[in-house]
Amino acid sequence: MLTALLLAHGPSAAPLRRDAIARSLASLVESCVQGLVADAVLIGAPQRGLETIADEAGCALVETASAEEGLAQGLDVARRDHILLLSAGSAVERGFVDEIDDVFAYGARDRALVLRLAPHSFWTRLAPGFSEPVGIIATKSALRAAATADLARLAKKLGCAELACRARRTF
Repeated sequence: MLTALLLAHGPSAAPLRRDAIARSLASLVESCVQGLVADAVLIGAPQRGLETIADEAGCALVETASAEEGLAQGLDVARRDHILLLSAGSAVERGFVDEIDDVFAYGARDRALVLRLAPHSFWTRLAPGFSEPVGIIATKSALRAAATADLARLAKKLGCAELACRARRTF
């Protein structure tokens, strides 16, 4: 089982829309129903109105000025050892639950995994590995040791294996 940490730290000039954050959380409902995701933590900047979203979704809320500080506090709040770190504004697609169940059943549970954005341009259709990482599945200890909330850097530092399933933008 996983704890989902949803990173809602966007640039202050163009903060993420609340409905995009809510759709990201909603994409995890199937994962919760099937027993893959046990709990969720919403991580964002203070005074962005995230309290209402967290309350309605039934998840914990961590508000900090920086994403790195928020990730550290979110890891402290997380109840499970395996973490799904998902960028707000991204939604997992169908097949996510089945693939993660297979990885945990037949693969190495401690291997970090990267979830990439579905191909959306000519170049990402030719080389899907160039798509932006929008999710990481790793252990708490690995995420703490990496000490960054930048998903592209995390994927490189952790030597993540690629997931076949993809994510889509919610905005």
